[in-house]
Amino acid sequence: MNGLLHIDQVSVSAGGQRILHSVELTLHPGEMCAVIGPSGAGKSSLIRVLLGIWKPDQGSVEVGGRPVGDVGPLGYVPQDDALHRGLTVEAELGFAAELRMPSASAAERAERVTRVMEQVGLTDRASTRIRRLSGGQRKRVAVGLELLTRPPLLILDEPTSGLDPGLEAKTMRLLADVAAAGRIVLVSTHAMESLESAQALCVLVGGHVAYFGPPRQALDFFRVDRYAALF
Repeated sequence: MNGLLHIDQVSVSAGGQRILHSVELTLHPGEMCAVIGPSGAGKSSLIRVLLGIWKPDQGSVEVGGRPVGDVGPLGYVPQDDALHRGLTVEAELGFAAELRMPSASAAERAERVTRVMEQVGLTDRASTRIRRLSGGQRKRVAVGLELLTRPPLLILDEPTSGLDPGLEAKTMRLLADVAAAGRIVLVSTHAMESLESAQALCVLVGGHVAYFGPPRQALDFFRVDRYAALF
């Protein structure tokens, strides 16, 4: 888990229309970046580029100086989870570990599952079936699935959607802790009240980077007194 993420002058077009304009960001291991913007700002497009689903018309994306496609599996948590709700937390993670870590021994996979449950705060829910978990706990399972392979970059699309403010804040703090363990975390979010859990804030507007820097400084930059007033 080393090497910075560098998005270098990335531009993307679709349907004859430019949707990302020379996007440039640099993030270091241990940092979480919140990406916000109004509808149509380009957040989903940027995620597709980072995941290699879309190839940029111009520019590049590298992790540790290597093209992102050569780095290995990245972690991605979509807005809507795809969990097996009849399984327990431990069984769900164990099943995923068998699929994602085929060369590891059973003991190695079991150890990884145990460590991931500790990391996402679900050790005491190991024997609970996923359908009995709260929305925030299910999101923690989804994050845990991606952490099994120790990805250098974890990308999340609206991880706090549908959560109440308390669970929203807890989820954002969890992701900050995941980043602090040495990986880069990028979160597309509408969680305006929890932005200061991130080390960096990227504001996208019309496919342009309108701001990139510490969250608190964005308030002065946009001359507002609260994050909800940014747009």
